[in-house]
Amino acid sequence: MIAGTVGRRGRSVATPRRGARRRARAMGWFAVAASGTPELGNASIASFPGAVSKRKRASARAPASGDAKTIHLVRHGRTEMNDYLRENHWADPDFVDPMMIDTRLTSEGEAQARALRTIAMALDPAPELIVASPLRRALRTAELAFGVAGEDALGDVPRVVCALARERVFHGSDIGRVAREIGEDHPDWDLTELGDDDATWWYTPDGKDPFTTAELEPVDVFEERMQEFRRWLDARPEKSIAVIAHWGVCYSLTGDEFQNCELRTLDFHTELDVGNGDFQKFDVFLQDNIWGQIGRALVSFKNKLF
Repeated sequence: MIAGTVGRRGRSVATPRRGARRRARAMGWFAVAASGTPELGNASIASFPGAVSKRKRASARAPASGDAKTIHLVRHGRTEMNDYLRENHWADPDFVDPMMIDTRLTSEGEAQARALRTIAMALDPAPELIVASPLRRALRTAELAFGVAGEDALGDVPRVVCALARERVFHGSDIGRVAREIGEDHPDWDLTELGDDDATWWYTPDGKDPFTTAELEPVDVFEERMQEFRRWLDARPEKSIAVIAHWGVCYSLTGDEFQNCELRTLDFHTELDVGNGDFQKFDVFLQDNIWGQIGRALVSFKNKLF
């Protein structure tokens, strides 16, 4: 579901300066559409010019002596919703959100997660804590890649579900389940961070039904949550943490688009910061105005052409 509007309503005569800005914006969108666009939850690499070479922002706080912290950041395996987006492009004018609530891993996604197991076992430094988003695809990826309690030393590492690590809401697949239901399927996880057993923890606009509403989570709301998540990680006493999360989380913190089950070992203080990924480049296509319509039409045309 497309949400959000930008700009003034009504017609006005553009000054040369304003007209120049609009022409530059339009030309930029043509360039973006020509180079490819993110699939909003599906894998895509270097979607925008300069995306990979973009200079990462370092944290404002340098680590004190002995304060080094390592984050092993993982994107979940391939899901049913990823497959749907492969065949039904989000920019097509007739795109319909299938409302795959809390989408599951496909057999391919499970195989990806199992293949990650060998890498996870060899991580250096070894994780002292495993953190996962409460969405099913992240939890399942974590269990297949890092094992379960009693399986081995890695399987016995403490694990916490953190709602701050959830995906930005793009589609119905980003709607989750309450802690009571999650606990039934994943009894070895600490769900304290989710609050009450029946509380909802995903983004829902005020006054809307959280179980049936999939409206785009505003970028400022999402990035404020990412700031909170980074502070949460910083406050943890562990010095090596595995985080199993999502495309949007990985992009926000690194500026790169992770493939399904991609794992990167990163220095928390120098390589992870909110704002490394510029969501404005994505959101221009999601605006519910003429510019968003033009942008989506260009993307749809390019997708059909190639």
